[in-house]
Amino acid sequence: MKQTSVNDRGFTLLEVMIASSLGVIVLATGLMVGTQMQKRALFEEQTMVAQITGRAVKEHLTVDLSRAGAGMGNTPISFSDTNLSSPIMVWSKPDLTVAGETTLAADSTFVKAPTPDLESDVIQVYWGDTRNMLTLRTCGGNTLRDTTDAMGRTYCTAPSPSAAIVSGGEVPVVFVSGGNKLACPAVLSGVNNGGAKLTLKNSFTSTFCQNSTTWEVDPTGADPENWLALRMDGAAYRVNWASNIPTLEYQAPGMATWAVLSRDVEQMTVREGVMDFDPLKTALDWYPGENSYNPGTPHPPISKCTKGQYPSKTCWPGKALDGTDVPLAATDEELIRQLRQRVRLLEISLVIRTRRANQDAVLSGTDEEGYVQDGYKRRRFTFTVEPRNFASVGLVRLKTEEASK
Repeated sequence: MKQTSVNDRGFTLLEVMIASSLGVIVLATGLMVGTQMQKRALFEEQTMVAQITGRAVKEHLTVDLSRAGAGMGNTPISFSDTNLSSPIMVWSKPDLTVAGETTLAADSTFVKAPTPDLESDVIQVYWGDTRNMLTLRTCGGNTLRDTTDAMGRTYCTAPSPSAAIVSGGEVPVVFVSGGNKLACPAVLSGVNNGGAKLTLKNSFTSTFCQNSTTWEVDPTGADPENWLALRMDGAAYRVNWASNIPTLEYQAPGMATWAVLSRDVEQMTVREGVMDFDPLKTALDWYPGENSYNPGTPHPPISKCTKGQYPSKTCWPGKALDGTDVPLAATDEELIRQLRQRVRLLEISLVIRTRRANQDAVLSGTDEEGYVQDGYKRRRFTFTVEPRNFASVGLVRLKTEEASK
């Protein structure tokens, strides 16, 4: 027999098994590395999307909040005898399913955050659109209301008023005086160009706005007024945890439901900068924040202020224009209104998180920024907004006698 040479031999079974095993290991390692890189790339893409979303939400809120008080300053709006709203109202972590905690209607679709540390504040703002505004004038005598209308829904305007304000049908409007009177909201149904009159859909809902003396102009000029009818607009913002997905929602006046603005905002908190007319006070008092008058008792959110906190200056409107202390308000609600009328700056903090969690990043404890390590990546955006006209239009401090009407 011919002897087989070494060069003619094939691989043994053991060699084939070892080579196959090494190949499987290399292939599995490659797949694992590729999968991890893909997951990381996807997670980084989500993080980038969260950052872009945060900037977009910031710009949207900045535009709306800067409009607050346009055309009306900080004049309180008399919606009803029990609802005297400000152009800016912030409520600290309310439960919007409960009526009475805010001026917003109770909503069963609202769900609070799963833990108190994730709960958000709620903002509501109003402003007047100065385009196509109407200037009121007396209807002969000293009253702006047409006395021939028994229902009190007709008011006189300057000659040849533009009907552009009611383009599209009935619109919400707000009457502002520029003096020491409250603002009166209504629904405008029509403008009579030739007769120089405007007509409301319904009568006013508050006693102050229904009162005929409200529409009488002081003939002596001691309390100058320049009544305007402005198209009223505004928005409210909240974070809703329905379906366990944090969603930033908004609602404009007249909207029956809330609309989704972003599903990336996990939390929204707001601080209000309050002005003190003390000439020696050069900085704003922040609610909530450090109390410059009494460092041992920090300011709470304005919506949580009570009369009992006035003596310690924990909730204190500061000095009046004449340099004297603002007197203690008769009720908690009046004290809150006094503080809200002195708000000059808002500081908003938004926590934006990725929509998906990276399960490989789930760890115990918190990260270097204090966030729980649950696999979500978060970004915080903190910015300030200065509302318009608060220092130059409308009331500086609510008159006690006006509040009692």
